[in-house]
Amino acid sequence: MAVVVTINIGFYGCDKEKPTFSQKKVKIGVTIPLTGPDASTGEDIKAGIELAVDVVNESFDLPIPMAKTIGLPSHGNAKIEIVYRDSKSDPEEAFKDVEKLAKEDKVVAIMGDYRSNVTARASQQAEIMGIPFLNSLSTSPILTKQGLKWFFRVTPDDEIFVQNFFTFLSDLSKQSRITVPKHLILVYENKLFGTSVSQAEKKLAARNGYRVTCDVPYNPEASSIDAELNRIRNALPGIILQTSYLNDAVLIMRGYKGSNINAKAIMAMNAGFISPEFIKILGPDAEYVMSREVWALDLAEKKPLAGTVNDFFKERYKRDMEGNSARAFTGLIVLADAINRSVSLKAEDIRKSLLQTDIKSEEIIMPWDGVKFDPATGQNILGKGIIVQIQQRKYHTVWPWTVAAKSVIWPMPSWSERRKIR
Repeated sequence: MAVVVTINIGFYGCDKEKPTFSQKKVKIGVTIPLTGPDASTGEDIKAGIELAVDVVNESFDLPIPMAKTIGLPSHGNAKIEIVYRDSKSDPEEAFKDVEKLAKEDKVVAIMGDYRSNVTARASQQAEIMGIPFLNSLSTSPILTKQGLKWFFRVTPDDEIFVQNFFTFLSDLSKQSRITVPKHLILVYENKLFGTSVSQAEKKLAARNGYRVTCDVPYNPEASSIDAELNRIRNALPGIILQTSYLNDAVLIMRGYKGSNINAKAIMAMNAGFISPEFIKILGPDAEYVMSREVWALDLAEKKPLAGTVNDFFKERYKRDMEGNSARAFTGLIVLADAINRSVSLKAEDIRKSLLQTDIKSEEIIMPWDGVKFDPATGQNILGKGIIVQIQQRKYHTVWPWTVAAKSVIWPMPSWSERRKIR
């Protein structure tokens, strides 16, 4: 059953105009995991979307597209209504969700999903249905190589993020005079997300003068990872590049500690490593892990808009934004802006409007140069990443240096050294 949510509640301290808008609604469909293994992530995504809907539907004194008006001015000040479908992180469930959203719920566009393999299946159905499908979280490069006409993605992909790793390591070696080992250990879940990341890592490792000394795919449903841990231990010393969702990220980190596996660094590909639950579950054992990211709260020091929006988010949800909620917020703003600029609410006109998107860096909370889609692939060509490190149980930006809030701690202290530090 679909869940329909209309967001009309503002926040304290916001400048609002008296509502004089039409009661017309414009429905946007969302397929995300609200139950299943990624339910907590789905709630973060939903929170970001709902805050963005409130920004569009009400009036906020913010330099964000659609913020200062009420609803969609080009369509009679119509308010956005979100129709949620629960994908359960199941590709076939998401495939069915898209059909239901288009046929039964009569939405004008769809956002989703989280896991790349789920998004791939959902986007294929959107292509069949001929409805705009905007993704703000999945990062597999394959998604924009399917030749789809109706697919758009705002977040950078894993090839961009992997190159960020190597640029960071180069900067670390040159500017900090740190000896960076050239040996890499790749650890990744054996589904679409993990395998596509590993392919990018292997290609870019060779290009940047690094050698993959151990390649460790694992089954996230497996009952034991002992064999994988033994392979990782035998491949040390080196840098671990890891791609995992939350449950397996926690399991493997516990395995590292239990097996006394000490890498020079663990550099994670976002996902489970940036979930708020990761630090909550592991506590001090999460310290010093680095991850590529798309957003961090300390960006507010250089980009005040990020801090202002986070204040609204925290007032409502009693917690800070993180990368998933920030990208979901941005994705909904981008989609609403395109719908407002569209000459009609017909699918083809909204698609054309998405292709004409040109949002500036100062209009978004992300550390990107803006949002503009490649007409051939639907990929935002202005996205880029940052690298964060967990220090004192918080994520802090450590690269690029121009936006860094903390100095990187390198190498990771060993497990025995950590006991002394505590």
